[in-house]
Amino acid sequence: MPITAQAQQGGPIYIVQAGDTLSAIARTFGSTVDAIMAANGISDPGGLQPGQQLTIPGFEGVNGVLQTQDIGLADTVQTLAWRFGANADSLARLNRVINPNRLYIGESFLLPELAEGEQALQASLEQVEPGQGLLEKSVGSNLNPWDIARLTSGGSRLWLVPGELLPVPGGDAAIGSLPAPVASASIKPVPAEQGSTAVIEVALNSDGGVQGTFVGHDLNFMDAGDGLRTALQGINALLDPGLYDLDIQVVEPDGQMVFGFTQPFPVRSGGYGFDPVLFVPEETIGTENTVPEDEEIAQLVAPATTDKRWQGEFEFPSTYFTDSFPSVFGTRRNYNNTGYNAYHTGLDFYGGVGVEIQAPAPGKVVFSGPLTVRGNTTILDHGWGVYTLYFHQSEFLVSEGEEVDTGEVIGLVGGTGRVTGPHLHWEVRVGGEPVQPLDWVERSYP
Repeated sequence: MPITAQAQQGGPIYIVQAGDTLSAIARTFGSTVDAIMAANGISDPGGLQPGQQLTIPGFEGVNGVLQTQDIGLADTVQTLAWRFGANADSLARLNRVINPNRLYIGESFLLPELAEGEQALQASLEQVEPGQGLLEKSVGSNLNPWDIARLTSGGSRLWLVPGELLPVPGGDAAIGSLPAPVASASIKPVPAEQGSTAVIEVALNSDGGVQGTFVGHDLNFMDAGDGLRTALQGINALLDPGLYDLDIQVVEPDGQMVFGFTQPFPVRSGGYGFDPVLFVPEETIGTENTVPEDEEIAQLVAPATTDKRWQGEFEFPSTYFTDSFPSVFGTRRNYNNTGYNAYHTGLDFYGGVGVEIQAPAPGKVVFSGPLTVRGNTTILDHGWGVYTLYFHQSEFLVSEGEEVDTGEVIGLVGGTGRVTGPHLHWEVRVGGEPVQPLDWVERSYP
């Protein structure tokens, strides 16, 4: 059966905003003042009024009032064109897209708004299997081969590419950007900040799993029930702001990939400041001690256990001055005038030797012992790749293997390791990366 989408005629319509000029509008859309005046019957180029509708010429197959929409996971120019009944090539030119398959998540994108009475294309997406040609795909999906050719390439080619998506009419939902095995997919926050915790959720319509990578980390997707797969991943506080590839694959129970995509994801600056120069024992900054200890910590917090022990927000690990902190997460650090080449990986709490340290959420003790740089340290595993760490203690009150509950006293504040005085350093690591601890007491993850 042919696939069509109703659309009003005449080209994309721009709504004039206060301060707009014809020359500025022409530059925005890569047109000319004369072309816009001719398309709209304008004789006076200085007579624009806010709210006036202007048809923008040169974008055949894109019709309707333009709206701005943020790009979601797996969106491409082609899937958006199907959803809004538009020509993909014209839509790409309208948005000055270089690679139609590389729209970044959260990007603002101009799309034609469906007019009153119009209906978005109701269809599901199917992937082309290896070895499928036009005839095989048309028979299996009850489509006309020429409609398939028109949908995939505007009729310019008569073959299919394994892995490409095709819309198959049916159902009562508007077409999205994900094939049938995937009900939905999201990531938040968008954009993410240095030191934040990213939450990636993929809802499946059938049994299977989800795999992925982001900035060198394998994502730990966990079964959250009802087909939902969730991964939590920390973003390094020193990661340069920019676009980084998020890679997602949906796999069958036997591990065979069903669907996958790679899409740029934006990370912005966390706006972190600088601490004063800190003078600490020399042995706590030497690489002969810091590198092996960093590697030991990384190994301890690498496993992502499937038992999610916490619910809701974390509590503070101390009731001593929770509205004022001697040092906060992310600030750049300079030890012994060696340069600002490090950052503060946690949140510091005031408190003299002997102040109680409390578990912020249920967890399992995976380490409790002395370290050169971090001093007497306890590490709790909360599940799903989430760990909390407690440095510089004077005394341990729990041991490896113990299960602890929220509020349980796990140790006492001290001044061991790399310190300028007694205090508690509290750290939250997610997917191996230190993240902003205040996020975890201010909101519930996932």
